[in-house]
Amino acid sequence: MEPLYDLRYEVVGHRRVTPVIVEVALRPRAAPLRYTAGQYVLLSDGEGHLPQRSYSIANAPRPDGLITLLVTRVAGGALTTWLHERLRPGDEVALEGPYGTFVPVTERPLLLLAGGSGLAPMRAIAEASFAERPKRPITLFFSARTARDVIDRRLFSEWQRGHEEFRYLLTLTREGGAPLRGRIPDLLEAAVGSTAEREVFIAGSEPFVADCLQAARRLGAEGAQVRTEPFFCDPQPWLTLPGDQPGS
Repeated sequence: MEPLYDLRYEVVGHRRVTPVIVEVALRPRAAPLRYTAGQYVLLSDGEGHLPQRSYSIANAPRPDGLITLLVTRVAGGALTTWLHERLRPGDEVALEGPYGTFVPVTERPLLLLAGGSGLAPMRAIAEASFAERPKRPITLFFSARTARDVIDRRLFSEWQRGHEEFRYLLTLTREGGAPLRGRIPDLLEAAVGSTAEREVFIAGSEPFVADCLQAARRLGAEGAQVRTEPFFCDPQPWLTLPGDQPGS
């Protein structure tokens, strides 16, 4: 799909899901964006006052065109500050896209490794797979620092009850209270086992992605069966937008 430009969307939802992440729901004012689960868009304030930034779409395509984004607040980031503090239902934003190749391309079981707002494309990929390939096994392994940083725990527990092939794993890295404690790279072998027969997706901070990639390869994943999506802590130049990373 060729990217489209200056697509106007209305904010219809704005909720805080962790102390530093808000979920924004957007409804198209005209024809909806066509995309594949796992892709991302560029978002701006619609008036050209703030720089564009990239955000993975956090839901599978819907008939009404509604999309959701998970936005992490960046210290000193003009756009994320605006999105967190000023954006409200009824406001308008401009989108460009879709972009990215962070999408399933095989029939293999899916292993989705996510940290923080890296959960966004994983949520979309899993949701789309339920409709398109309901028998495909999916393991979603999510890492958060504390219980306050966990996103959609209830939703994923419901998915696990409603979809026989879906497995949800949660680990906390800075406190107890979850089924698991520690970093995904250190837990992956015991929790998941071999990655050799899976299509592996990894999204989160750069160090998280690098360490999970190393662990997945150590357990058997090779070449193109692993796709990565680093989510940067600071605004990045155009040449390093998520989705344009080597191997993604």
